[in-house]
Parts: sequence; structure tokens; C-alpha cells
Amino acid sequence: MIYERTVDTVRRIVAERIVHLFQQVWRFRGFAIRIAFCWAIGAALPFFDEVKQFDLRLSLRGSQESTLPIVLVNLEQSEWSHWHGSDENWLRSLKEFNVTSDSYFWRPMTWQSLLQKILAQNPRVIGVAMHFSPQLPRASDDLEALKDPRVLWAGLLDSEGRPVLPITANSYGYNVALMDLREDEDRILRRFSSPLSAIPHMALRLAESESKNSLREANSFLGDTRLINFLGSKSFTKISAVDILRGRIEPNQFTNKIVIIGANSNGLHRFRTPVGEMSRAQVIAHVVDNLVEKRWIERSSVWMISLYMALIVILVAAAVLTYPQSVASVFLIWLALGTTALSIWVFDTWFVWIPALSPLVTIAITYIVFISYQLSRKENQTWRLEQERHLQSEVEALRNNFVSLISHDLKTPIAKIQAICDRLLTGTVDNDTRDGLSNLRKESTELHRYIHSILQVSRLEANRTPLRKEPVDLNEIVEKVIEILKPLADDKRQSLHVDLEPLFSIEIDPVLIHEVILNLLENAIKYTPNDGSISVQTTEVNDRVYFSVLDNGPGISSEDQTRIFEKFFRGNAHQTQIKGTGLGLYLVKYFIELHGGEVYLETELGKGTKVGFWLPLQESAADEGD
Repeated sequence: MIYERTVDTVRRIVAERIVHLFQQVWRFRGFAIRIAFCWAIGAALPFFDEVKQFDLRLSLRGSQESTLPIVLVNLEQSEWSHWHGSDENWLRSLKEFNVTSDSYFWRPMTWQSLLQKILAQNPRVIGVAMHFSPQLPRASDDLEALKDPRVLWAGLLDSEGRPVLPITANSYGYNVALMDLREDEDRILRRFSSPLSAIPHMALRLAESESKNSLREANSFLGDTRLINFLGSKSFTKISAVDILRGRIEPNQFTNKIVIIGANSNGLHRFRTPVGEMSRAQVIAHVVDNLVEKRWIERSSVWMISLYMALIVILVAAAVLTYPQSVASVFLIWLALGTTALSIWVFDTWFVWIPALSPLVTIAITYIVFISYQLSRKENQTWRLEQERHLQSEVEALRNNFVSLISHDLKTPIAKIQAICDRLLTGTVDNDTRDGLSNLRKESTELHRYIHSILQVSRLEANRTPLRKEPVDLNEIVEKVIEILKPLADDKRQSLHVDLEPLFSIEIDPVLIHEVILNLLENAIKYTPNDGSISVQTTEVNDRVYFSVLDNGPGISSEDQTRIFEKFFRGNAHQTQIKGTGLGLYLVKYFIELHGGEVYLETELGKGTKVGFWLPLQESAADEGD
């Protein structure tokens, strides 16, 4: 039983967690869909324009020097023709073979002389990147340089993939190496393909002379294709074959070096590469360099590019949604520069190709998508806030109308109650009845004051309290208020000290100022204890008229002072001891500020309170001028 309950509890918890997770995912579905959309575009971009980006990367890098001891020997057609121009046998051979083919350069005696001069300096290996057809006249056996094992002659593969050996091949074909190079569909050479043949490629044979490991590593990807890391057209030492024949070479020019001989002007020997046009011999030299130095360009794996693009999309989305647009824009600029610098640094350091253009496009697309997402969110939030404000204003208006209507309707029955009480009190009643009627009259008066305050607040919030200014002596208003409230002070045996300085007439709304002074003095009487003292003072200082009421009541705490003029606020110490609505001081502050004045409060807990206001005289003078 316990086991079954435990299993049920675990299932219920797991189900709740799954539902909760689904709800969270569904809640952020808009954000997730946009993230997935931007990521899909960023991850797919590198596969659409890879070739052009690869070419641009190599061309922008510039030419670099190779550390391998490779020397290129160039055969120029014009120089070759000039060198053999007086040879009648050679001139007759031109009629049998195409001038643009490698056979144009076949002159055994000249090759014997050229190779002898190079071999005399003891090079590591010589690769002849030119195919001499087996149909050419065979050289005599006494030309030893043509048979030297350090010389590799180029072979070809026919249309069926069978090797075609050159005229210089020995009986076993050990001195033959293939020189086939395959261009891409756009006629640009970017890759090296190791042929599946018994005869290795010339680049592999030349690399073998530099490092034994190079051939084993090359054989590991026979039939595979690698991107060539082109260093540039000026990365290797070049020398003219005619200069060698004429003896214009330096000592040790070819000592312990890899020598590659090839035609430079023949159209069949020229290839377009990402870094410019190169001869066959130059391309083979670059392949040898890649084999020995392990410079092959490796392309980032699909999952690495996908992860890289996902990180970029998340960073851009976080920046756009978290920071202001100015900060986010600066961050995105630095991110774009950082991704570009990272791509260049990784490519030049480890020869790993990381997309550079795709991150920039991804950053731009993600920025646009999430800016629009943020704008739509803010627009939705603004619409919701507007709806809420509209609803709140309607509710507030209904509440105010309700309070105003109820308060207005209560004034009539209260007035009737007061009239009945007054009529009964004038008659002959016993003492108990008279006390009850007096209390009823007093409470109805207090209730009338509450209703009057509520109606005033309703009119204020409805902006229906216009000022009706007229020239008035402020002291007259103060004396009227004192006359009204003196019986309340006498009931509590409080002494009223009145100090009214003679004042000029001031233009104010007498009804509102009367209400202000009444509230201030009534509060002083209400909160001052029996046998207390209250001082009322008016004075004129500069361009202001001051009124103040000073009592020796309990004072106001520092916590309540900051809120004492708020609507419906009453101090915690007086909420249960003394009746009130918390509207009196709120109305005082509003009416005084409506006149351009200011209310002030000075109090000390346990020693009393001084509260008052000042009104400007300049404003009334300006009104008179108008």
C-alpha cells in the first residue's frame, strides 16, 4: 500500500512538472519561435555562399612566404623559341606537334643540359610538371640526366582513369608521378584530390623527399579532397630555365631543395585560384607546402557552426531586449567586429574556416526581428495600460458619482433631524431627554461636516471647484471662524489667544479660505486636551500674508508628518481616540495651493503643533491691474 501511494505521488509530481514546463514554454512561444527562425537562417547561410567567402578570405589575407626550400623553374615560350631558333631539327618538330602543348618544349639535349646544371648542386628532388607524350622521339641512352632517380616526370590519367606514362618513363615507371589537378565547376582551382591510382601524385612524391611522415599522412586520405591553403603567387623562389642554361645561377641555388620545373606561358599550365592566376608548378608547390606543413584548410563542422550561430542569436536577442537601443547598438557593433576578428584569427592561426559574413547577416536579421518583437510587446503593454487606465477612470468616476449622490441625498434627512432636535430643545423636556437631544444634534452636525467634506473632495476630483475671488480682509474671516468654534473651546475649557495684525484687503475666495481656517482651528481644538492653550495669529511679511494656529497638543510623529496632508490619512495615535474623516488637511492644502500659496507644519511630539499657510500679495495685485 505504501509503495503504491509513493508511486502515485511520484507520477503526480512528474505530471505536474511536465504540465508546468509546457506552460512555461508555451508562454514564451513567441520568443522561442523568433530565436529558432534567426538561428535557422544563420546556420544555413554558410552553406549557400561558402565558395565566395572562401575566395574572399584568401584574397584579403595577402601573400605569405613559405618556409619550405622550394624553387620554381619557369619555361617561357618566347625565351625557349629564342634559345632554339637556329636549330633546324627542332623547327621541323614544331610542324608535327601543337605549339601550345608540352611537346613544344621537348628537346632532349636541352633538358640534359638543364638537368645537369641543377643536379650538379645536389637538390633533394626535381619534379617536371610537364607531360611529354610517348609519341615523341625517344632520347638517346647517353643522356644520363634524364634517367636520374632524383628526377620525377609527369604522367596523366586518360578519360577512363588509366595512367599515361611520359616518353621519359623508365621500364618500371618509378620516375613517374601524376600531375592532374581538378578545377571546380566555376573553373577555379580550390581543392587537391589525391587520385586512386598505383602511381602517386607528384605533390606526394615531392613531399616524401621532405618528410617521410608526409607521404603516410597523404596516403591516409587517398581519394579524398582537401581545400588548398594558397599562400600567394609570390611565396616561392622563381628562376628562368634559360638563365640556368646560360649559367646565370648562384652557387648552391638548388642545394638540398625541392625543384619544380614547369611552363609559365602555356595556357594548359595556367589555373585560376582564389589568390590569382598560377602555373601548374606553383599549384603543386602549394600542395607540397600543405602536405609538409599541415596547412590544409579545415572547415568547421556543422554542429560547431550551428552552436556558434545559436550563441550569436542569443547574445543579440538578450542585448536588444535588456538594454536601451543605444547601448544595444554599441554592443552589436562590437559583437560584429569581434566575430570578424575571431574568424580571421582562427583562419590565420589554425587554418580553420569559420564563417565571417554569415554572423554579420545573422546579427542584422536578429536585431531587426527582436526590435520589431520588442516594439510589438511595448505596443501591447501600452494598449493594456491604456485599457486599465480607462477602466480605472470609469470605476473612479462611478465611485465618485455614487459617493456624491449618496452624500447629497443624506443632507436632507440630516437637516430634518437637526430641525426636529432644535424644535424639541426649545420646548419643555426633562433633563435626560434634553441630554439625548443635544447629543443627537451634536452627532448630526458632525455627520453633516463629514458629508460636506466628501462633497468637496468629489468636486475637487471632478475639477468643479472654481475660484471666486473678491477683496476680503483675512482678519474678518478669522474672527467669524473663532466666533463659530469658541463654544467648542469653551466646552473643553481651552484658552484662545488671538493676535491679528492689521492687514490690507487681499483677493481670495472667501468661502474656500473660510473652510481652510475652520479646518485648521477645529483640528487644534479637537486634538488639544482640556484646559489647553491655542494661539491664532495673522501677519504680513514682505509680499505674503501668514496665518498660523499654535496648540500645546500631543504633536505629530515623524512617520505621520510626511503623510498628514494625504487624502483619508489619519495618524495612528488618533484613529480610535478622536473622530474624523482624514479629509480636512487634504482640503486645506488643495485650497491654499489653488490660491498660489503654501501650507507649512511645525510640530514636536509631546509639545504641540504649529500649522498655517501663507498667501501671496503679488498675485492679488496683478489681478487688480487686470
